[in-house]
Amino acid sequence: MKKYIFTIFTLLFSVSVFAQRDLMLSQQFFSRVNMNPSATGNTDDVDIFLLGRWQWIGLDDSPKSGVLNLTNYFDKVRSGIGFTASYDDLGIASRTLNVKAAYAYHLNLNESILMSFGLSAGILHHYLDPRRHRYLDPEELEKITLNHGEKLSEVKPDMDFGVELAMPKFMFGASVNHLLNNEEMVTTTIPGRQFNWYIRGLFSCSETFDLAPALIYTHRNKTNRAELNLMMFYKRFVWWGFTYRPDLNGTDNFSSHFVHMNVGLEYKKFRVGYAFELGLGDVANSLSRNASEIMLSFRIEKTSNKGARFLED
Repeated sequence: MKKYIFTIFTLLFSVSVFAQRDLMLSQQFFSRVNMNPSATGNTDDVDIFLLGRWQWIGLDDSPKSGVLNLTNYFDKVRSGIGFTASYDDLGIASRTLNVKAAYAYHLNLNESILMSFGLSAGILHHYLDPRRHRYLDPEELEKITLNHGEKLSEVKPDMDFGVELAMPKFMFGASVNHLLNNEEMVTTTIPGRQFNWYIRGLFSCSETFDLAPALIYTHRNKTNRAELNLMMFYKRFVWWGFTYRPDLNGTDNFSSHFVHMNVGLEYKKFRVGYAFELGLGDVANSLSRNASEIMLSFRIEKTSNKGARFLED
């Protein structure tokens, strides 16, 4: 079994990727299905998760993103089934919609280790209309990098695969997004494969406080991203946290260090959270340096609920 687990993680770690990143979300750990389908059914309840992100606040046509995840777990077949939809509006002329159904099989390796394998499949729709660009400098019209053609609207099949290992105090995960794509297929409307790895802990500091540190790493082609996250929970009712995302891409002219602050509360089966992103370094003086996220989630308890499993967040 150890060799089997090691082989799976090695395969996910060893492939190169291409093109721009998927959505970058500050509150991803509360529902990871859109990033890793193996998280489908990680709670015994029916889970509904909604997140909205507004970037570069104060600028016209600023990027806006949204995620909707819906999951359910069926104990008799040890399987989670879900649905995920993400929307990314990059501005006035470019939009992406990603809709997929997700499935995960849960396997108890022993009394304290739960492993899940997940696969999601659906469509990736990209819309681009260069004619809607507004050029502030007339000379930009002569640049060959700009597209002056007709609008594009393409729908492509899309698949993700992932694995997750959960224990009472730790959680490890790895996934690859856009499995059907490769470097040769990448175009304006088709992203390349993206690889994600993460580890999260959960430690009790006292009877009322829990501490949850986490590390996330994402790689696609020459683009890398890392996030260091630290969350504090008070009686699992209130939480607050801090995330630092450094610049790992060696860009001398555009440093992109970011910090995220988030707060939230949970009451019975309801969750609400808010995250604020602040750019540091050179990025603080370009365009806009802030972004906001609002997260809402609701769980519907089932009569067959046997209680939460490991690291259900």
